Amino acid sequence: MINPLLIVLIVVLLTGQATWIYIDARKRGENAILWAIFGLLNVPSSLVIYLIITRIGKRKCPSCSKIIEKKFNSCPFCNHKLNKTCANCSYKIEEGWPYCPNCSSELK
Repeated sequence: MINPLLIVLIVVLLTGQATWIYIDARKRGENAILWAIFGLLNVPSSLVIYLIITRIGKRKCPSCSKIIEKKFNSCPFCNHKLNKTCANCSYKIEEGWPYCPNCSSELK
């Protein structure tokens, strides 16, 4: 016979997981209802899969906190400059580089 306490614990975990996934997916503009249904399947692999899939290639804008693509050089919502780019070719560059690795122009 299955312990009723174990059944209650599983139901609480699944419901809590599905609720958290629904709220997070809604904030991120994902299909929240489908993700919440997926969250009801099992604990914790549904949550792990959700986190991996929804976080790949995205980040928060440090200025307006909207979720945007990592590849963006500026936020499409608030126009905050996210990545330093070469003035000559617009290649993404890192701090401390004296020259652009794409076009060899000197960086200031």
